[in-house]
Amino acid sequence: MSEVAALLAAFHEATGRQAALWERRDTPPHPVLLGGTSAEFAERTEAGVGAWDVSAWARGQGLQAHLVNTGESVGWLMVEPGDAPETDQFLGRLFPLIHRLAHERDGATTELVERYEEINLLYAIGELLGGTTSVESVADTLLGELAATVGARRAVFLQTNRHAHTLTPIATLGLGDLDYTPVSLEAQEHIAVRAYRSGGACTVDAGAAPAADPILAGRGAALMAVAITRPSTGLGITGTFPVPSRRGADGVAVPLGVLVLAGRHNGTPFTAGDRKLVAAVSTQVGTAMHNATLVRAAVERQQFQREMQLAHELQLKLLPSPTVVQPEARAAARVVPAESVGGDFFLLARLDRDRTGVLIGDVSGHGYQSALVMALALSAAAIHVQAAFDPSIAVDAVQRSLRDELTSTEMSIAMCYAVIDSRAGELRYANAGHPHAFRLGRDGELTRLGAVAPSIGFTEDPVEECVVRWRPDDRLVFFTDGVSDARDQQGRRLGEQAVLDLLAAAPPTATPDELLESVFAQVEAHVGRAPLRDDWTVVVVDRP
Repeated sequence: MSEVAALLAAFHEATGRQAALWERRDTPPHPVLLGGTSAEFAERTEAGVGAWDVSAWARGQGLQAHLVNTGESVGWLMVEPGDAPETDQFLGRLFPLIHRLAHERDGATTELVERYEEINLLYAIGELLGGTTSVESVADTLLGELAATVGARRAVFLQTNRHAHTLTPIATLGLGDLDYTPVSLEAQEHIAVRAYRSGGACTVDAGAAPAADPILAGRGAALMAVAITRPSTGLGITGTFPVPSRRGADGVAVPLGVLVLAGRHNGTPFTAGDRKLVAAVSTQVGTAMHNATLVRAAVERQQFQREMQLAHELQLKLLPSPTVVQPEARAAARVVPAESVGGDFFLLARLDRDRTGVLIGDVSGHGYQSALVMALALSAAAIHVQAAFDPSIAVDAVQRSLRDELTSTEMSIAMCYAVIDSRAGELRYANAGHPHAFRLGRDGELTRLGAVAPSIGFTEDPVEECVVRWRPDDRLVFFTDGVSDARDQQGRRLGEQAVLDLLAAAPPTATPDELLESVFAQVEAHVGRAPLRDDWTVVVVDRP
C-alpha cells in the first residue's frame, strides 16, 4: 500500500467518507490515480477529473472536489460530502508532506546502496585498526583496501617525522621496484606537503601530477592527498573537517601523516565523494595513531612507576637495620623520600663494645639522580667508617672517593659522622655542612654539633674533628632539613625550633623508637595533605 492510499484509508476509517486523489499531468496517461479508499469510488470519479469544470461536475454528482498540491504537480481530491470542511483542507495539506518524506526516504535508500562499498570500507578499516595498537603493522592492508575502493593503482602512507622535518613512507602500493624516499616539508610543490600544511585534502589533474609527485604520478595520472588528523568528535563520510590532535611549538596544528593516491583505472580525476571518503578514513587512522601513542605512553609510565618502586625498595634495603648496633646501643632511624627515591641516608656501625658510629647524609636535591649519588656515598661510607675510627679521617676518605662524581654532577652532600665512646665518655664528630645534629641530655638540654666545614663537594679541605662530653643518659639525634623545612598546604614551615621543643619535652625514659615516632607524627600533622618538598630522615641513638 502506497503512502497516499494508507492516508486515505485512515481518512475513511475516521470519517466514514470515500475519497480519491487524482493527479493531472500534461503527458499520458491522463489523469493518474494516486490513491483511493475503494476501486468503485475511484472509477466513479475518474470521468470528473477530465471534465472542463471539475468543481461543477463534482457538485452534479453530489461530491466535493478540492484542488491540492500532490508534490510533483497539482491534482484533485474527490471526497464524499461531509460537515467538516476543515478536515478535507487538512488532508489536502498532508499530500505534499507525505510525498516529500517518501522522496527523501527513497533517496536515502538509493544513496545507501550507492555508498555500500564506502561504508563497508570504513567498517573494515575500523575493525582493522581496532585490533592493533600499531598502525604501522596494518598500514599495507589499510592502503590496499582504500586504493581498491577509490580505484587507485598506486598509493603511499606517509607519517610525520617532526625531528627530521620530513614525511616518511611506512607503506606503499603499486610502485614495484621504485623507492619512495622521505619527502622534505620544505618541498612546497609536493602534493603531500600541500595537504600537510593545509591540514586537509588536495587534488591535481593528470597534467600537473608529475610536478606534484613524480613517483606516484608516473607518466601522468590524477593525484589526491589527504592529511591524517584526529577529530575531537566523531566523523562520518559527510562529516565536517577534522580537528588535528597535535600542535607545534607555534600553536599551529600538525597532522600525523598524509595519504596520497594516484592512477585511477579509468583515468578519471578523483571526485568530491572520493575526497570525503579518504578524509573519513584518514580520521580513523589519525584516531588510531593518537590512541596508540596514548597506549604506549601509558605502558611506559607504568613501567617507569614499577622501576621507581623497585628502586625505592632497593634503596631502603641499602640502609642498615637499627639492630646492627645492639646490644651496646639502641637506635631508631627512618627515611621517607619526597619521590620514589631520594638523597637522604644514614649509617650505623658497631665499631667495638665501647664505640658506636652514627652517620647521616643529605645529597643536594632529590629524585633519582640524588638517589644514585646517595648509593655511592653510602657504599663509600660503609667502607671508610670501619677502616678508620677517627670521624674526620672517615669523612675525608668519603670526600676523596666521591670527588669525581660530585664534580661531574655539580652536587654536594651534607654529612655528619659521630662516634660515641662510652669508655672515654666522649662524643667525637666531624660535621661537613649538616645543620641538624644534636646531643640530647637527660634533662632535655640540646647541644648542637655545629658544622666546621661546608658540605662535601664544595671544598677538598679536610674536615676537623670536634669532641664533646658524653654521659650515659645522653642521646644522639640527627635529622635532615626536609624535616625542619616541611611545609603545610599554605606553605608555612614547621621550623627547627618546633622539633627541638618536642625533643626537649620528651620524657627521659622514652626509647629511640618512641622519639622517632613522635617527630614523624609532628611533621605529618603539620604537612597534612601537602606534597613532600624534600626527603625526611631522622636518626636517634643512645647507649643506656
